[in-house]
Amino acid sequence: MDLAVINEWCQNNLWMLLLVNFVLTLEVLILFVVTHKRLERYRYLFKGNEDRDLESVLINLSEKSHQLNTNLSRLEEQVAGNQVREEMHLQNWALIRFKAFQNTGSDQSFALALLDAAGDGVVISSLFGRDESRVYCKPVEQGQSIYPLTDEEKEAITTALGKTNK
Repeated sequence: MDLAVINEWCQNNLWMLLLVNFVLTLEVLILFVVTHKRLERYRYLFKGNEDRDLESVLINLSEKSHQLNTNLSRLEEQVAGNQVREEMHLQNWALIRFKAFQNTGSDQSFALALLDAAGDGVVISSLFGRDESRVYCKPVEQGQSIYPLTDEEKEAITTALGKTNK
């Protein structure tokens, strides 16, 4: 083929050649960006393992993953145990002050309920009088006691249990 013919064809199709050149340049740029992103992922994967091959890196990652799963399982068991123990601690309380006797000055008597999450615990009552004071302690299981409860003790238990439900 003659060089003059090729030159003439190029001059006649200059815009088409520029368009093809632009498209190919754009494609090279896109491939560069994609390759760069993959190279960054590869570098991240081999970070700290530059002298190792892919197989040893994957084995190392598998071992670390297994170790993390073991640690996670152990932590989940500890959290579950802590939640069970947490429910057994005294965490709900209520204090009701009242005037036990007509001849005393102010609300010096009280009923104090100390309960755990299940409603188990104690209710402590103090009756303050002019000449003497008395203290009573009654066990509470699931919000109830085997001993007779005063209205103030019942109110203290109900208020303490109400704090749990909120």
